[in-house]
Amino acid sequence: MNRRNNILIVIALVSIVILLFLSMYVFNVYGDIIIKQPDNIYAEHSATIKITVIPVNAFGWKIPFRKSDAEFVIIKGESIVEIIEENRPQGFITLHSKGIPGIVEISVKSRFSLFPNLVTFEIFALTG
Repeated sequence: MNRRNNILIVIALVSIVILLFLSMYVFNVYGDIIIKQPDNIYAEHSATIKITVIPVNAFGWKIPFRKSDAEFVIIKGESIVEIIEENRPQGFITLHSKGIPGIVEISVKSRFSLFPNLVTFEIFALTG
């Protein structure tokens, strides 16, 4: 009976250590990464770009079951893009080119970032 109690205590302590490790390093937000898909677009009316904010943990991995609430403000190039979809709670914005070449700058402020990040992409002119 005494050996069984010792095994249960060891299992309980190991479980607590594992849960603390998971909560501190795997499920805790250490920062955000911003992904542009694609990096740049062409000045055609069907071109779209999606900017997503992804929360990351201590290992730099995407945190499971978490989304990053983000605010997007177009600083430069507001006249050459159109917002198709902006989902602040999910942390993404989808932009559509109006067919005019130029540079677009977007300020991205998420719930987990101290300062806003600047995302820049270029809309290239069609040549042909």
